[in-house]
Amino acid sequence: MGPIFFSIFVFFAVITLCFLGYFMYTKAQTRKEQSQRINQVVNYSGPTGILQDTRVQTASVKIEEGKKDENSEKSQASGGIRRDSRISNIHILNVILSKISSEKVGSLKVLIEQTGLKVKTGEFLLFVCCLSVIGMLLVDLFLKIPFAGLAIGFIPFLVLNILKQKRLDTFITQLPEALDMLSGDLRAGLDVQAGIRHIADEFSAPIGEEFAKVNVEIGLGLPISEALGNLVKRMNTMDVQILCTGIIINRELGGNLGELVRSVAVTIKERFKLKGMIKTLTAENSASAYLLMGLPVGLFFLLSGMAPDTYKSFMADPMGRGAIYGCIGSMTVGFLIIKKVTKLEV
Repeated sequence: MGPIFFSIFVFFAVITLCFLGYFMYTKAQTRKEQSQRINQVVNYSGPTGILQDTRVQTASVKIEEGKKDENSEKSQASGGIRRDSRISNIHILNVILSKISSEKVGSLKVLIEQTGLKVKTGEFLLFVCCLSVIGMLLVDLFLKIPFAGLAIGFIPFLVLNILKQKRLDTFITQLPEALDMLSGDLRAGLDVQAGIRHIADEFSAPIGEEFAKVNVEIGLGLPISEALGNLVKRMNTMDVQILCTGIIINRELGGNLGELVRSVAVTIKERFKLKGMIKTLTAENSASAYLLMGLPVGLFFLLSGMAPDTYKSFMADPMGRGAIYGCIGSMTVGFLIIKKVTKLEV
């Protein structure tokens, strides 16, 4: 087994070095691009094309050359502040993924944004492929089950959904206090964008980060309706949909927006109270579901430790394995039914 473990160690070492080299290269490229964008924006003062360089120009410069320089500076500045919408920092991977269905890649990109991870879609898919190959090799090596290890590639997607739900719950928890602040700003005479900027400055992630994205998009010229629509895509909950829809309708038809925001905040607080009451009333049933799942498994390991020969022969018999599989299936179905009954949407 010595050469096998040595080969596995070398394989993982090579993979690790490749990832470290890639991330170092990506970080250096990102810093270089950021420096170029900052320099382009600093050297460009706005739509009038006036450069911040105050050097005295000679009278012999032609007007046509000045116009050419102005247009080139405008194009550089506008290209420098564009949002980085690449699927991957790796050019070849970016080209390949661009030819795949944009709907699937776009949904995965939204999912990654909802988790708050600073990783591009292409890099995530590359990591999933590497993890699947490593899992397939290890499972085939130790368990002799070909291609079964490819299922390990689904773990990152499961982690993404868990992180997304955790971040969404934190966002909803912060939302009532943020809406109270927004309502106070609106009643004080500030506009919606100033209130959004205030939330972005005062609150931590995720709600401060999400409203900061909305503020940046509005500042770059995106209509406020579209910026709020992007917020709804990232935080797809009923409360955010009601809030954004109310703001958009208010801007078109008018009305007391401060009172609307305050009403949404009160509704969310009442919903939290109702969810707490439901969680308290269904706590016994939820504990029963976990107990019914864990008790047979614990007894199996306990009795197999006390009488290993009996359970070893039981596992060797096809009927015994079928009975175990049937028990696992029935327990899983029962657990899902109990969780479905005790889960109430508020």
